[in-house]
Parts: sequence; structure tokens; C-alpha cells
Amino acid sequence: MGLIKKLFKEITKPIVNDFKGKQGESKVNAKLNPLIFNKVNHRQINNLIIMDERGKSHQIDHVEIRENGIFCIETKNYKGWIFGSEDLDKWTQTLYNHEKHQFLNPIKQNRSHIYHLSKILDNKYKINSVIVMVQNNADKIDVPYVINLKDLNTYLKNFNDGTHLLDSEMEEIENLILLKASKINNKEHLKNIADTQSKIKDGVCPRCGGKLVDRVGKYGNFIGCNNYPKCKFILKE
Repeated sequence: MGLIKKLFKEITKPIVNDFKGKQGESKVNAKLNPLIFNKVNHRQINNLIIMDERGKSHQIDHVEIRENGIFCIETKNYKGWIFGSEDLDKWTQTLYNHEKHQFLNPIKQNRSHIYHLSKILDNKYKINSVIVMVQNNADKIDVPYVINLKDLNTYLKNFNDGTHLLDSEMEEIENLILLKASKINNKEHLKNIADTQSKIKDGVCPRCGGKLVDRVGKYGNFIGCNNYPKCKFILKE
């Protein structure tokens, strides 16, 4: 019975994660678009999927464009205590029964999103990273832009790095991003990710199609593409 439960959990895990993700994004969207009070002049793009030059898809939860800046928002809907830092590859979720799970560092995920958004905007504008913990459990993460859902509006309202976008600029930024939005849906995006993982398992570089080989670098052994330095793909654990 234990084995059956384990198999069922593994099979349904992607569906459950997808549901939790959408639920979290919906809560963030509700915060950004209040029905009555605290409305602001903004442009918002939700569930943006863009393709890079290598045909790899990237899904961005929210792009929030305001007079005081552009914000790339990554949402995480995890229960329990969350532990992590800016530089760790993975963060740890500790549930209240002391069960532990790891997930990719959302800060590093968002850096990749910001890189591709910046390219779309010709690096003309600064894009700010915001990680929103939907369960309001960001308190153990000592990073100023990793925030609780309840603090999202206050954080965005008080953000001040000297940026002041005109309404025309906000509209231009939104249009430039939407022009690059991919027509693929979330299902196709997930398939794209699965295809990438499949290539890696087969020892194929997902960037250039080269062979993944053992390499020795300044900081020790690692797996990278045999087409280095032309291709600088590195397989991270």
C-alpha cells in the first residue's frame, strides 16, 4: 500500500504543483488589482512565456510596470518554514511535521527571467526582482526583495531607486514585451522543460546539441559541454 501511495504521489506531483502555482499567481494578481482601494496606475502582464534564441521557453509569473519601476515577480506557494539565501542553488521547505523538501532558488530563477526581459527591452531599463511567498513565510529569508504576500503592495508603493516612468514609457515597455510573448501554452512550456531534461539525461547539451562531458575547472570537477568555450553550458546539481 505504501508503494502505491508513493507512486500515486509521484504521478500527481506535477498536477498538484501546477495547481498550487496557479493558485499563488491568482492571489498575487488579486493584490495587484484591488477591487476598490489602493488602485495605482500600472501595466501588468501575467503568465508571460517567452522563447530565447535557442528555442528554450521561460515562464514569468508577473511583470508589473509602474511609475517607480519595472518588477519581475516570481511567486512561491509553499507551506511551512522556508530557509535559503541569495547564493544557494536550492532552498529548503520544512513542514510542520518536520518533513523536508528542496526546491530551486527562486532568486536565481528570476535572474534568468530578468536577463531575457532586459534583452527584449535592449537593456534600456532596470528590472527589479521580487519574490513573493504566498503563504507569508518569508521571514527566515534575509533578502530585502523576498517578501510576504501581505506586504506586496506596501513594498511596491514604497520602492524608490529614483526611477520615474512616464505613462507613454510604461505603455511602450508593455507593448515591447507583449510583442515577444510566445503563443505556446503552459502545457507546451512544461513539455519544453521535459525535453530539456531528457536531453541532459541522455548526455546531450540542451543549448547547442553537443556532448556533456566531465570537465575540471578552477573550483573542481563539473559536467559541461564539449563545445566549450563556444558553448558555456554547465550542468548544476
